[in-house]
Amino acid sequence: METTTFVPKLPAKGDVVSQGLMMVARVLLVAAVGFLPLVFIPGIPMLLGTAKVFFVLLLLLVALVAMSLSILRSGAVTLRSSPLLVAWWAVVGTALVSALFSPTPLSSLAGDVLEIHTVGFLALLGVLMTIMITFGSAKKSIVYLYGALFGSTAIIVVLHLIRLLFGANVLTLGILNAPSASLVGSFNDLGLYLGLTVLIGLVAMVQLSLSRIAIIVTGVILATALLVLALVNFFAIWLILALFSLLLLMYSLTKDRFGVEPGMAPVHEAKLSLASTGVVAMVFVVSTVFLIGGTSIGSYLSQKTGVSYLEIRPSVSATLDILRHVYQDNAFTGAGPNRFADSWQLYKDSSITQTVFWNTPFNAGSGYVPTWFITAGLFGMIAWLTFLGLFFYTGIMMLVRGQSTDVFWYFTGTLAFVAGSFIWIMSVLYVPGPTLLIIGAASTGIMIAAYQALLPQRQSIFNMLTTARTGFILIVCVMIVIISTILTGYGSMREFIAAYQYVTASQNLPQDGTQIKVVTDRLVQAYTLYPSDTYAREIALYYLLNLNNLLSVTNATPAQQQEFQQSITAGIAAGTEAVKRKQTDAQNWRVLGDTYAVLAAVNIEGAAARANDAYHEAEIRDPHNPYYVLQKSLIALRAKNLTEARRLAAMALDLKANYTDALFVLSQIDIATGDVAKAIESTESLIALESNNSGRYYQLGVLQTANKNREAAIAAFTAALSLDPSYANARYLRALQYLAGGDTELAVSELKVVRDLNADNKMVDELIGKINRGEVTTETLNQTAPTQPITEPSTVTTDNDTTTTDTAPDTDLLKPVNTTKAKDTAPAEAVKVKSSTTTPPTAN
Repeated sequence: METTTFVPKLPAKGDVVSQGLMMVARVLLVAAVGFLPLVFIPGIPMLLGTAKVFFVLLLLLVALVAMSLSILRSGAVTLRSSPLLVAWWAVVGTALVSALFSPTPLSSLAGDVLEIHTVGFLALLGVLMTIMITFGSAKKSIVYLYGALFGSTAIIVVLHLIRLLFGANVLTLGILNAPSASLVGSFNDLGLYLGLTVLIGLVAMVQLSLSRIAIIVTGVILATALLVLALVNFFAIWLILALFSLLLLMYSLTKDRFGVEPGMAPVHEAKLSLASTGVVAMVFVVSTVFLIGGTSIGSYLSQKTGVSYLEIRPSVSATLDILRHVYQDNAFTGAGPNRFADSWQLYKDSSITQTVFWNTPFNAGSGYVPTWFITAGLFGMIAWLTFLGLFFYTGIMMLVRGQSTDVFWYFTGTLAFVAGSFIWIMSVLYVPGPTLLIIGAASTGIMIAAYQALLPQRQSIFNMLTTARTGFILIVCVMIVIISTILTGYGSMREFIAAYQYVTASQNLPQDGTQIKVVTDRLVQAYTLYPSDTYAREIALYYLLNLNNLLSVTNATPAQQQEFQQSITAGIAAGTEAVKRKQTDAQNWRVLGDTYAVLAAVNIEGAAARANDAYHEAEIRDPHNPYYVLQKSLIALRAKNLTEARRLAAMALDLKANYTDALFVLSQIDIATGDVAKAIESTESLIALESNNSGRYYQLGVLQTANKNREAAIAAFTAALSLDPSYANARYLRALQYLAGGDTELAVSELKVVRDLNADNKMVDELIGKINRGEVTTETLNQTAPTQPITEPSTVTTDNDTTTTDTAPDTDLLKPVNTTKAKDTAPAEAVKVKSSTTTPPTAN
């Protein structure tokens, strides 16, 4: 019987199909990196970073398929070892091991939206870094890449200059809803990107023979970038710019004086240009000025432009303290990728609870790389230090020992090394957003390509189509790559669509039940696409909101009663699912406890015990948070167990001495037991010991109100406001006392301040309307008094890894990243009190 033998035919050299597929892959890579800063989804600022990550991911996957098909067509695979690339994949490998040992593997591997602290994001950077090496045989692709980045940078610079000159309401693009908003990411990410732009511009001016027009254009872009950097006022950026510009200035003045080392080929460089040297000197002078007087200049510019931005993150000492605790539990694999927030809640210093950041879930430490030391353990630390060490060693060897006289590769290598160095250094000092990290990975890949071109070494070329066996292996490998790529792309699209559904459903929290079903349906769709504890918890929160809305109905209809039962079932199921998905997150236990607490309030059997159990689990994971203890106190108070309620409320105050909710509960217990006079005496004694605690004055005011001593109550609330002018509860209750005294005009004025502080509180707006219509009298005042504290305005905003505030923290454990002075949003305390029994203390 005759058999058929497979005899492969190698394609001719320079095969058009193979080259075309490779060209498609490179075009996609140029688009992925070059236009990345401009990628956004109009109207959804919350998905800015996510859109960029998935944009790069999808283009990278398609490029990977095209590149695999090109290799299959050519049949040749060129391999050259790169220790730096191996070191990066070691970083990914250690993170993967840590994720597999993590109590929440899915969160560590992919998170909710492939966050920068996940293994998936590290792998994305690794694939990009690896593929960028193929640009070593395509100089035009690198030119197009830097051209695209230059064009993107020019657009961003012009956009922010226009917004700076004409106001933040110009060219919002549907996402730039604040003066500090940026297409790149956070305001500090914009600063990093523009700092990188300045560095690249300086390198180009020193190494290239630019025309006069090119020098003028580059100089204008750099000057504009420096202007925006002045508003960001990031000390570390100024320091790097000052040192680098000084180094370039000294080098440009002496480069034509250097000889050539024997055996080394001279590298062609641009001649000394007076204009270029002047631009470098300008950057050095401006950077030095801001290093010396950045705080004063930044405050002046902030006041003139109205741009105020203050980012806060854990200090180096606080990060090291978390690392120490984590290593005591698991030194080798750490807490697990994407789990810094869990470690922060568990191990943060108790003094932070006394600040406005007491409930802030920091997702990263002082820097991106130090955060990986905590989440990936000692193995991850060693891998990161090895990678960083090899990166700088490779870059320096490339510049010092490069044998090639190829001006293009020497300039490209310098550019990539400078860009990569800046981003990786800032990753140690700060937490850059995905845009910067992706550009850093691409720069590292280009630097490796330049190194291989400048220091040519032996490389291995394998023709896989020479035999049927090797050809079959190649086909199988390409099929594996394509199938894996398709599966990854499919899963990524589901994850992105789920995130889109979640964000669009959660942008505007409904205050009634009319839209809750619509929102929960979209959240259920998000959870179905990508089962995440975040989505399940959000579903539970909406059902909890619906339960509270239905409980406020006086005469519920049968339909509303049925809806109440359905909300109970669905809310408990969603909360339980959130806990099941991620038991280490105290927020999941909290929402489950809150749901049972509502049921306990309507005397559903067993609900109180289950609520207490859930709060206890939350306490274990977030031991410094007073919320859970206070909720147990409220449950005891509803059960008329005043002794236990008082004990638990006091425990909450031990955790946070100025916790308004706990002070209110203690006051209500004192009033209920009839010990108001004794409680006033006790509170005044505590004030003598805690004279700077505005909460104690608030507590005294509540007690004086119950004691019918209006003047003393006003004095106590005034004392609280002198310490904290944005204390909404104190101002609200003082307004009620003015109203009781017949001073309607002053009461309305105070209530308007409360409304401005807390725009979401409809109760205050309704009260102002009733007063203006004359519907509130002295007899009906008791009906307007709150049965629980109103929500205090939050001065802290957290978006992914970025936490911003209005005022600098009063603890060394939290540090401002930049020195832009935040505007004072607290209202001035200018109300004069005619007589009082309590003298307000002087505010510090």
